[in-house]
Amino acid sequence: MNKIVSRTFADAFFAMKADSKNAIFFEGGSCRIAQRLMTDPNYMPTQTDFPEYDPSCWSNIEEDCSSLRSEITEFLTGDTPPIPGQRDKPSEPTEDTPLARLKTYAKTYWQLTSADVELTHLCNCRCRFCYLASYENSGLRLEELQRIGSALKDAGVIFTSLTGGELFLRPDAMDILQLFTDLNFMLEIKSNGTLLDAAKIETLARLPIFDMQISIYETADGFSATTQRSYPFTQVTESIKQLASSEVPLTLSVTVGKHNVDRLDEIHHALKQIADIAIFYSPYITPRRSGADDGITFRLSTTEMQEKLLPFLRRTGNFSKMEPYRDCTACLHPCTAGITQVAIDPLGNLYPCLDLPVVIGNVRHGDVDTLLSSATRGQAMSRFRMADMAQCLECDVREYCDSCVGISLLENGTHTRPARHKCDVVRFFTLNEP
Repeated sequence: MNKIVSRTFADAFFAMKADSKNAIFFEGGSCRIAQRLMTDPNYMPTQTDFPEYDPSCWSNIEEDCSSLRSEITEFLTGDTPPIPGQRDKPSEPTEDTPLARLKTYAKTYWQLTSADVELTHLCNCRCRFCYLASYENSGLRLEELQRIGSALKDAGVIFTSLTGGELFLRPDAMDILQLFTDLNFMLEIKSNGTLLDAAKIETLARLPIFDMQISIYETADGFSATTQRSYPFTQVTESIKQLASSEVPLTLSVTVGKHNVDRLDEIHHALKQIADIAIFYSPYITPRRSGADDGITFRLSTTEMQEKLLPFLRRTGNFSKMEPYRDCTACLHPCTAGITQVAIDPLGNLYPCLDLPVVIGNVRHGDVDTLLSSATRGQAMSRFRMADMAQCLECDVREYCDSCVGISLLENGTHTRPARHKCDVVRFFTLNEP
C-alpha cells in the first residue's frame, strides 16, 4: 500500500504515507501549490498561481516553490524519516517533527485535524466501567456518513477515529471503513476484537490505518465479571495474531482498575505470548455520560497506583512519563477539544470531544460546514477559559494536564473545579520516574 493522505490548509500543507507514516508539513503562501506538486512534481508555478502578490515578489516565491518541490520529491521517493512512534504514550509528541508542527499550527489557528466518530452504541459487552449512557442507537446511515465525511475532509480533518459501542456489530462496518478510506483519511479504529474474522482482517490490511486499538478485558474464555458476558479470549487472540501478521498497526489496551490490578503480571504474560505488540495500561476510568455512577468505584486509589501499578509498569517497561501538554501562561482554553478535534455520536450530535457533553449542533439536520466552522466551535468553547480554573493554575503539574473539563462537568457540575481522578492520574504519570 502506498496511499498518501494529505490536506491543504489556508497557508499550510500536511501529507502522510499510510504505510511508513512518513510525513511532511509546510507553512507559507507557497503551500497552495503543494498538492499539485504531489501529483506532478515537475509542475512549474506561474504568477497566475499567486495573483494577490506583487510581481516584484516573484523571485522570492519561485525560490520558496523550488524548496517546496525538493522536499516533496524527497518525501515521494521515501527519503524522509518516519515520525517517532507515539501511540503508547499518554501525551503529545514534543520533537520537531511534521506531526508536532501540525499540532502547533492547528492549536494556533483553530484548524480541525481529527474527529472521533461513534458509528454505533450497540455493543456485545456490558463493561461495568463503560462510559456509554445506553446501548440502543445503531448509528447514522451510510449516505449520512458520506455527507458528514466529505464535510470533515473539507474542514481539514486528517485523522478519523472510528469507534462504538462495537463498530463491527454494524453489518456495513467494512463499507464504512472503505468510505472513509476513499475520502482520504488516516484511520484509527477502536474495537474489542471479538467480531473480527479472516475476511475483515484481510480488508483491514489494505486500509490506511494509523492505529487499531483492541481493548482486552480477560485472558481466558468464559463468563467475564467485567464485561458481564461470555468473553471469547481464544478468538480474540487468533484475530490479534492475524492482524499482527498482516502488519496492521496495532495497540492492545488494558483498562486497569480494582478488578484486575492484582493480576497485571498474569495479564501481561498472556498478552505477550500472542505477539510482540505495544500494550497500553491505563488507570483512567471516566464516568458514564449520564453522570457519575458506580463504574467509577473501579478506579484505583493513589496508594494502589503507587504500590501496585507503578512497580508493574516499571518491571515490564511500560511506564511512560508525560510530556508538557500546554503553556498555561499563554493558552486561553485548557485543552484542544473543539479547537483541533470534534466528535460525532450515532445520533449525529457534534461535540468538542467524546468526554465533553456540550452539543455544538446536529450534523444530521444542520449545516455541517457551518457547525464545523471555527466561529461556531469558538462560540461553544468560549465558556471554558483557563483563567477561570484557579486550582489548575496553581497546580504543580498544570503544564502536563488537559484538565478535562468534560469529566469535571459530569462529576462536579462545573468545569472550574478539577476532577480528582484526572488529577491523580496525571500526577502519577508526571511525578514518577520510569
